[in-house]
Amino acid sequence: SQRDDVKHAEDLLIPTGKEEQFMPAHLGDSHELLSMILCSSGTTGPPKGVCVTHAQTVSTIGCYPTAKPATVFNFSPLYWGTGVYVLLSTFASGSTRLITRRLFSEETFFEAVEKYRANFVFMQPSYANQILRHKRALQVDYSSLWALAFGGSYVSEGLRDQFDRLLPNGRTYNTVGTSEVGWATNDIAKRKPGSVGTPVVNVAVKIVDDDGNDLGTGEKGHVMLKGAEPFIGYYQNEEATRATIDGRGFVHTGDIGYFDEEGYLYLIDREKDIFKYGGFHVSPSELEGVVGQIEGVLEVCVVAVPADEGRMTELPTAAVVRAAGSPLTAEQVMKVVDGKVSDYKRLRGGVHFVECLPKTQTGKNVRRKVLEMVLDLAKEKTVA
Repeated sequence: SQRDDVKHAEDLLIPTGKEEQFMPAHLGDSHELLSMILCSSGTTGPPKGVCVTHAQTVSTIGCYPTAKPATVFNFSPLYWGTGVYVLLSTFASGSTRLITRRLFSEETFFEAVEKYRANFVFMQPSYANQILRHKRALQVDYSSLWALAFGGSYVSEGLRDQFDRLLPNGRTYNTVGTSEVGWATNDIAKRKPGSVGTPVVNVAVKIVDDDGNDLGTGEKGHVMLKGAEPFIGYYQNEEATRATIDGRGFVHTGDIGYFDEEGYLYLIDREKDIFKYGGFHVSPSELEGVVGQIEGVLEVCVVAVPADEGRMTELPTAAVVRAAGSPLTAEQVMKVVDGKVSDYKRLRGGVHFVECLPKTQTGKNVRRKVLEMVLDLAKEKTVA
């Protein structure tokens, strides 16, 4: 709104009297014509430019359940997948999109729900956890909210249970999506503990082994996605494109998971995040789910700290943000975890308390930066 070299939304809304005669120009084959370039999340490395065609954009909008108009809201910036697709889906359903320039805060969420009567909200689990621990959480009027969708990282059943009790006219949903394919799964039909739901319309999901062979029900492997309209690749990055798309047009998500007998997908963790201790695989997300339920924990991120220079084994280590005024100690956290997990999953790398966790603009913890913080804190303790 401060620039004079672009058209503003207000200018485009001025009636011309010729709206009924408007005909969009034909710009080329929609299956090849570039619609937009989205930024990948950047949680595991530098963000990449995700090229999306016009046909893929239309197909992705068709994945959303747009049965009735709603007032929708999220904190994602408009140049990220969760921001732009939620915006575009509102056009398909005649809905209203609330937009804010503010960064996440509990009060902004409360305002969206109470003052602007938001019906559909998408947010990161880390945001939801902070909202639940806010002093006003139990006093807010959530009666307008009929759909609260979570995605982007592990969602604990306890977090969903707490929010479901707050929603008199709605419920929570678990979802999965990627910048390359768009929305992929949801559990709108039925909630199953630990599951992210079934594939949405226009999207196919499969599980493969390390050699790319399809796996069956209950078999754990790499999660692959394919939309009705194919992902055409990353902007000026052929190497990353070849590594991401297989010979059948399926996209590597970087997740490890499996399907149950009803076709519900379960994600174990990010492929790059899973590590080994004593020959056993450790899932950071599973441990975060345990630690996140401890009274006094506002946020948590679990990382793998090398036990030696050769990285022959790695130690599960937790970075924790304490709730305001909480006297929680590292020993208390470790005691709770020890009582709930197998021996090889214990927090042998310790618990480190931090002021905040580094995040992307969509609220995902940047695990590699958290590891750097933990390593620096460990050095300081060693010197002391």
